[in-house]
Amino acid sequence: MDARSQRRRLACAECTRKKIKCDKVIPCRNCSRRGRPCYRLPQQTTSERAIQDCLQELQATLRVVRQSQTATPVLEDGTISVPSSPEQQSLLPEPVPSRSDRPEMHSAGVNEDTEVEDAATILEFLAWGRRKVPAYGSPHRSLGDVTLDDELDLDETSHLRLTNDSPLDLLQLLLPKPKCLQEIVRYHCDCLLWYHASFHAIVFQSELGDFVNKYGCNVQNANVDLQWVALLFAVLTGSMTCAPPTVALSWGFHEQERSAIARRWFKAALVCLHRADYTSNHSIYSVECIATMTMSAHMLGHSNSHSVMLATAVRIAQSLGLHLLGSSAHDHPNSLVRKEIGRRVWTELCIQDWFSIPFSESYLIHLLDFNTGTPINCKEDDMVPLPDEVPTSVTYYRVLYQVARLMPWLQDDMAKLNTLYTKYEHVLRYDAQMRTLVSKVVPLFLKNAPLHPSWPCYVPWARHCLIISLAHKIIMVYRKFLWPSFTNLAFSFTLKTCIAASKTILRECKQVAEEEGPILWIYHAFAVAASIILCLDLLFQPPLDAEHHGHRELVEDTIAILSRSNSSMIAKRGLTILRLLSRAEEGQSLPGSSQHELAIR
Repeated sequence: MDARSQRRRLACAECTRKKIKCDKVIPCRNCSRRGRPCYRLPQQTTSERAIQDCLQELQATLRVVRQSQTATPVLEDGTISVPSSPEQQSLLPEPVPSRSDRPEMHSAGVNEDTEVEDAATILEFLAWGRRKVPAYGSPHRSLGDVTLDDELDLDETSHLRLTNDSPLDLLQLLLPKPKCLQEIVRYHCDCLLWYHASFHAIVFQSELGDFVNKYGCNVQNANVDLQWVALLFAVLTGSMTCAPPTVALSWGFHEQERSAIARRWFKAALVCLHRADYTSNHSIYSVECIATMTMSAHMLGHSNSHSVMLATAVRIAQSLGLHLLGSSAHDHPNSLVRKEIGRRVWTELCIQDWFSIPFSESYLIHLLDFNTGTPINCKEDDMVPLPDEVPTSVTYYRVLYQVARLMPWLQDDMAKLNTLYTKYEHVLRYDAQMRTLVSKVVPLFLKNAPLHPSWPCYVPWARHCLIISLAHKIIMVYRKFLWPSFTNLAFSFTLKTCIAASKTILRECKQVAEEEGPILWIYHAFAVAASIILCLDLLFQPPLDAEHHGHRELVEDTIAILSRSNSSMIAKRGLTILRLLSRAEEGQSLPGSSQHELAIR
């Protein structure tokens, strides 16, 4: 049997050493009777092995590049001009100037395989706990999610462990007191809903009022829809995962309980969906629940399983007709709120589907297969359409939706082309198209206009998110040419652009870390992606490069920020990757350091 498919060892280290039966509870009965310390031996995770393998491949590539003596670029850089306007420079990063002291780069055998399967992409996916789709029939298989639960010394047979067959009484124990419950929900509506807009705040809070006042917070009441309870747990999980420690403490949750209860609430949402047979009994609540869970799924280490949940949500949404809602201009006043809820959650599903294209090189929702319009920019108390310059809870993701719409077009167009030249030419055009789009659709209050006292509290956070997200989308556009850009002069524009985008992300994340806003999953995920690019650039450029110190400083700052997170699996995995890359770069820059020494460090 493949060692990777074995279950986690539960027997303690002492019983394993003595080869005696262990009751698998820490501390176990044997160690307690003998007065010996009881603990489990740490096991190397699959992601750690994958990171080491990727670094070995990276070192082999570096050796090939350094041994090359002649340049063989595929095409001349600069043959295609990419226009930019002053308006575009405020949000999207521009390429950094060429380095005069960078040695001549050489082609390292660019082909269709290395174009896709590159170190930068693989390492970023490992930070998410995911892998690029392997070839069918390969020995690799999905190993499932690696979550924070895997680090707990809990007996897997514990009667408190949540499973799909857990009684509803156990779910009831997870709910906080009504006052605390409403405070946590209110935080999500006021401080997080702007990010995903997957439900209607006033409608949900009204339903919560009925749950508290009419049904006594009893999840077993016959009038309580378990799929709505799943949405409630998703909302609670989002708040507890993303709220800064001071806010969680104001609810009475210290760091240890906060981390544990967030994981339990996430699992409780899944249990509720299962108990409600949501794949057969289709409801808007299950779609809202799954869309809302996105902001906590990645942080808690459920990226793999959640991608399947999102695909399920798309099918449920289609069965409910959410893809055929048309424009709000034709809505009857009595159905306006209901249809807008449908448009909002459908739009969020589109955003998640299209921005996940790099993982599978495919997507579920085709632009020609739905007519649902963009949600209107409005306040939820009156639903009256407002100009784009008025900040509302849907403004941010309306902008993101417009950018996301470019991704399936890019994917389809790239699939039709046959040479690297024409593909790269197309990527450059999409870069220009994205910059033009951003200059037109981003309202002034999300740029650099002075903050107005009447604006919602989330406007500064939305600004940070938009800068970080747009910079990452630029990297996404160039992703297939990022790895060759480290060694091939033909793609030097890609390298300059991605380095500029990475520095933008890291500087913005550093600023976010100094504030008391929500801790969103993209801060960790995109910071890791940006740091990986800078680390790879450090490995390929000479140690005395003028930008060497600045890049290393940004990476070190990111490592320091990620190390302060106790509840993010992306941060934990990212730390492992960045520390290994930093160690490799330091070993390379030491005089007399050999590749063998670097490999065994």
